[in-house]
Amino acid sequence: MDKIPTFKLRNPMHLIREIGSRIRSHRMARGWTQAELAERSGVSLSTLKLLEREGKGSLQRLAKIAVILNLDSELRGLFAEPNRYTSMESVERISRRRAPSAKKKP
Repeated sequence: MDKIPTFKLRNPMHLIREIGSRIRSHRMARGWTQAELAERSGVSLSTLKLLEREGKGSLQRLAKIAVILNLDSELRGLFAEPNRYTSMESVERISRRRAPSAKKKP
C-alpha cells in the first residue's frame, strides 16, 4: 500500500490549504466576491485572500467567516466532546486490555 497519499491527506499544511479552498467554494456558491465576504465578516480583504489561497489565518477569523457562510455548525462539530463518565460503574464497564507479557529469556 502506498503511504505517500495517506501522508499527504494527514499533512497539516494540506489540511489548511483544503480549508481555504472550501471557503472559496462556499463563497463562490453564494455568488460573493472576496471583497463582499471580507466586508460581511469583518475580516480584511488581504487576510481573506491569504486564507483562501494558503489557508493562513487565525482561528478567530476563520470563525467569523464560518458564521457568515453559515458553516458555524460544522466548525462547532469539529471536535466532539470527550466521553464523560457518570459513575465509577461506567468506568469499570470499559473493557481493558492487558499488555502482552514479556517472554522470559532462558
